[in-house]
Amino acid sequence: MSEQVQSIVEAVRSLDADQRRELMVALAAIEVSRPAVSTSRKQLVDSIRGKYRHVPTSSESFMNRKKEDTALESRP
Repeated sequence: MSEQVQSIVEAVRSLDADQRRELMVALAAIEVSRPAVSTSRKQLVDSIRGKYRHVPTSSESFMNRKKEDTALESRP
């Protein structure tokens, strides 16, 4: 468990019963209020997925090349 989650759990343990109920209601509202992904958006994401798999470079390689280019350009 991360330190942040552990500190939250400890803080929740210090709440009284009414405060815990209030927290549970607030957490439930957050979960419910998440917007659903529309079918058209899901179809768009699915159609794009894997689009660049034929490109012979990784994003990491690309970023390394860009850093080199930037370093060359910033030389006096």
